[in-house]
Amino acid sequence: MQGKLPDDVLIDDPQAIRDVSSDHDREQSGSFPEIVLMPECIDQVSTIMEWADDLRIPVYTRGSGTGMGHLSDIGKPGVLLLTDRLNRIVEINSEGHYARVQAGVINADINKAIRRYGLYYAPDPASSTLSTIGGNIATNAGGFKCAKYGVTRDSLLSLKVVLPGGDVIDTGRPVMKNVAGLDLTSLFTGSEGQLGIIVEATIRLRPIVHGTSHAIVFLDSLEESGNAVSAVLRAPVQPTALEFMPVPYIQTYPDAYVPLVGDASWMLVATTDGWAKEHDLDVITKAWEEQGLTVARPTDEELETFFVLRKTGKARPEGRVWSIESDAAVPLDRFSELLIFIKELTQDLGASLFLLAHAGDGNVHVSIMLPRADGETELPDRLVQARRRLLNQVLDMDGTVTGEHGVGLELKDYLPRQLGERNLELQRTIRRVFDPHDILNPGKWLA
Repeated sequence: MQGKLPDDVLIDDPQAIRDVSSDHDREQSGSFPEIVLMPECIDQVSTIMEWADDLRIPVYTRGSGTGMGHLSDIGKPGVLLLTDRLNRIVEINSEGHYARVQAGVINADINKAIRRYGLYYAPDPASSTLSTIGGNIATNAGGFKCAKYGVTRDSLLSLKVVLPGGDVIDTGRPVMKNVAGLDLTSLFTGSEGQLGIIVEATIRLRPIVHGTSHAIVFLDSLEESGNAVSAVLRAPVQPTALEFMPVPYIQTYPDAYVPLVGDASWMLVATTDGWAKEHDLDVITKAWEEQGLTVARPTDEELETFFVLRKTGKARPEGRVWSIESDAAVPLDRFSELLIFIKELTQDLGASLFLLAHAGDGNVHVSIMLPRADGETELPDRLVQARRRLLNQVLDMDGTVTGEHGVGLELKDYLPRQLGERNLELQRTIRRVFDPHDILNPGKWLA
């Protein structure tokens, strides 16, 4: 490989490998790669993939490393391909309502670049100021506005992908409708680096909406919270977002809200947008008031103060604990039921609970925690069993074990039950067509 690429693309010093690998993985565990590769252009990615396929060398691809679930852990000796330098916004077509961006572009930087055209890119994961578009595509990331605008897949028009062997393909065209051939854009989206290296995306842009409006209620229990969510889901309007979270454990919000918050443990926020935003919010407000809830209508700036800890990744107090995590999702009509199950599961364990939810699309982010005693080195079995109970309950509800974080290593054992053995074998067969030598992120759920 040396001689085929510029010197600064290939990192082979052991300490430099450890440093850069750790910088690009919030969940650093397991082995480090033999080599780190930081290509500057698509041709270099093609060269890398041709070389790796010829020599049967595993390739693990990673963006900024904000993902969860150990999606790109190094399982076999191989190379780590980082997309940092593939960070160009190649084209903004304001009349065509699309942009072409390379995989290493930070999600939030897209909207900074296109705002002057009166356009925006809808997917907005909580990590948008850190995560890359390539990583968002690899996991089909969601975010706050999924209830109305969908997940990453719903804003993709085409992908440019480098396959094992070095071939480069485009999966679509920059058009809003396209039924020519199979939908490879959707196939690569959420594939977690197991089918090809996504190097560029053509993304759909939308006109900036005419403002947003918000309503917020503070709630004492998960039962009351579930009822408040159900009231919005029954209302004849579509909120842009419906976000559920604990009241911040540190007061980051204005003093004027202190009496309204009181002793409440939870909060639920509905957001509407566009020209009908006030009408739609009036409908939601009426639904809540009919339940006897007091509704506040914060400004954009006031609401943002409630989300400060959540968006910085510091939403829960730090402590020495064991924790199990889940980002499961259930049908909307089962959401309230899931909240009660999680409450009872936590109480049975005598554990602490941290819970966030994109309630508008049925996606919960759960942490169930037990104190970690001195000398303990392994996750307590009762937490392992609690995770199993939670995920099996989600599947019993016709839900999914992951809504937006991906399968990786931690959830692969649940796929036969969720997908069915025949479905899963078909997916593995597809993977062998794209990657016959099993070099792309080997050992994960499609292996």
